[in-house]
Amino acid sequence: MVLVDTSIWIDFFQNNDSIHAQTLDGLIRDNNRAVICGVVLQEILQGIKDNNSYELTKERLSRLPFLDANKETYIYASSLYRTLRRKGITVPSVDTTIAAIAVLNRIPLFTKDEHFKTIARYSELKLF
Repeated sequence: MVLVDTSIWIDFFQNNDSIHAQTLDGLIRDNNRAVICGVVLQEILQGIKDNNSYELTKERLSRLPFLDANKETYIYASSLYRTLRRKGITVPSVDTTIAAIAVLNRIPLFTKDEHFKTIARYSELKLF
């Protein structure tokens, strides 16, 4: 299983010839190894302008394995955020939440977002 970040999904939907899109396609075809979480689902869907694309994308993404966040997730995310801030590093809170979901579920995160490289340097986050 691999948690797939919004940056990879954007590539998948907009540039399906990219190496990231092809890798994601392989993860999906390989027994649906791509998983999604609520924050990523929200980020993808809120960026879709037309209703038909929205409904189709929502239906397709709803078939993927889904990881829920709970109280432990948010506590761990806040700890990650605070650790980084003490080092003078600021990342978006949503990124620490996504990282926390990956860490607590012991799965790697597939992303192009540089913030996650920084988070991985100072945490248990594993990148795919």
